[in-house]
Amino acid sequence: MIRMMLVDELEEAGLTVIEADGADAALVHLEANPSIAVVVTDIRMPGSMDGLGLASWMHDHTPQCPIIITSGFASPPDFAAINPAIACVWAKPYAAQDVVVCVADLMAKQLG
Repeated sequence: MIRMMLVDELEEAGLTVIEADGADAALVHLEANPSIAVVVTDIRMPGSMDGLGLASWMHDHTPQCPIIITSGFASPPDFAAINPAIACVWAKPYAAQDVVVCVADLMAKQLG
């Protein structure tokens, strides 16, 4: 439900969204679409790896693509210290519009 709400907000902001229901599907999209500019993931999700595992894979394979992590932890640890590809962390509950602004900012930085 949260993912669908965030997808709607991102699309309403004029962004193209490729939705994945877990890390395995995300890997397929990342390998097929090297132009993906930003990834938003949750720590906990179905599949062969969690959000940190996905971030680790991305650090090794798509280091140019920043990652936004969302977490239900009350006080998420400093994930960026664990993996420099992690651009920001949003604790739940978060305002979808805040994540939209973060995605837009990261995309603007990539375009220079």
